[in-house]
Amino acid sequence: MNSIGEVIRNTRKQKKLTLKEVAQTGSISLSFLSEIERDKANPSISVLKRIANALNVNFTDLFGEKEHSVVVRRNERKPLVHSEGSRITWFSLSEGSKNKMGPLMGVLEEGATSGDIGVGHSEGEEFLYVQSGGLEFVLGNDRYTLEEGDSIYFDARTPIAIRMYRKEKP
Repeated sequence: MNSIGEVIRNTRKQKKLTLKEVAQTGSISLSFLSEIERDKANPSISVLKRIANALNVNFTDLFGEKEHSVVVRRNERKPLVHSEGSRITWFSLSEGSKNKMGPLMGVLEEGATSGDIGVGHSEGEEFLYVQSGGLEFVLGNDRYTLEEGDSIYFDARTPIAIRMYRKEKP
């Protein structure tokens, strides 16, 4: 299976786009995109969304062609992206990059944050469920506090930001 950088580079070349065009459209620096393509940098989910939008592909397509499977076993999940800066690791909950839906599971370490409000997808819907802990969730101009068991369903084009916090015990 190809690395994310290889998939991005191959997709960009297949679409006859230059590094500069993708960097400008995705609002990322040319040097950072080059490092990503050469697997010298580990992009955040937000950056990968911007690259996917710039390439006009589904976000999950960046993780390469996988044989389609209807079952994903818990012990077979591999991290898609881990960002030291954000302290979030993302896992795919489905196999096959051509699926219409690309469910992800984010494991947030204490104090994890997605940083500034990110870019939304070019289309689709998103669903987030808080299995444990608590999140401050920014959806466009609105801010929500989500606790264990809460969920939120929204238009994927809306920019978001996430910050985990540790709930104070009474």
